[in-house]
Amino acid sequence: MKKKKMFWIVLVKLGVGVGLIFWLVEKVSWGVVLEKLRDISPIFIILYIVFQLIGNLISAKKWQIIASHKHQKLIFTVKEGFFAYLTGAFINNFLPSTLGGDAYRGLWLAKKTNAKAASLSTVVFDRFIGLWTIAILAVLYSFPLWHLFFVDTVFQITLSLLGIFLLGDLCITYAYFRPWFYHLLEWFPFQIQRLIREVIGFTKKGIWTIGSLYSLLFAFVGIALSNWILFHALGSAISFPSFLSIIFLVTIVSSVPLSINNIGIKEWAYITFFALVGVNAEIAVTAALLSRFIQMFISFIALPHYIHNKKQEYL
Repeated sequence: MKKKKMFWIVLVKLGVGVGLIFWLVEKVSWGVVLEKLRDISPIFIILYIVFQLIGNLISAKKWQIIASHKHQKLIFTVKEGFFAYLTGAFINNFLPSTLGGDAYRGLWLAKKTNAKAASLSTVVFDRFIGLWTIAILAVLYSFPLWHLFFVDTVFQITLSLLGIFLLGDLCITYAYFRPWFYHLLEWFPFQIQRLIREVIGFTKKGIWTIGSLYSLLFAFVGIALSNWILFHALGSAISFPSFLSIIFLVTIVSSVPLSINNIGIKEWAYITFFALVGVNAEIAVTAALLSRFIQMFISFIALPHYIHNKKQEYL
């Protein structure tokens, strides 16, 4: 049954990806894309890579702080966290495995500290607080475009879903302080109960503020500033405020796992949402593809680290 379910999931993702690729072929003037790629200055590529690496360092530091607040056993250096992040990205990009990048980080920390539930909970909380922060930024910075809410259906649906997500988070926070929440929790399997309790434990440790601040720093350096540089490298004159009104929405939509490795999703999101601020399809899709391939290249930094860890497992 599980294999059959996985087969249908993969088939649907494959269908979505293929459909979006056909859409891109029809939508984009690929000759213009090639011209944009030929004309780009290497200095902008280097700057993009630098900001991406800084973003990864910020994320590693955030995860390190979250882990140390969770338990005194969950100790690792920023360098170790940095390579764990990159290894996770490498796994997501190149290895046909059911083990995702986040799962790798959690299992890596669990093996290092011998505290599986606590280790996995740091990854879940790290991912959640990052998503929560970007969702708030997406809603707040989209205010200048709210006149399009009742005009553009995709924009309307996306913001509505983000609103539901944030409202749901508030409801869960409210429920957390009610006795019946723990009775409800008993209906879940033991392992799920334990993981939920581990994640809830972060609320009592005062990590929300510092975690959110690091997430904000990553959002502006690793996402906004790096990608704005890429757009300008391709000849776009979009201002930074206008760019901010779209980039966080695009980041969330691009991460929705509707196709294999999100192929087509990111490119579709860039074209669809950046059109709202006057960016043409060719610049948008070139930025999406270029960022995708550069990030894949960056993740290769982790290959020696991944091979070394694999060798250690067999010793």
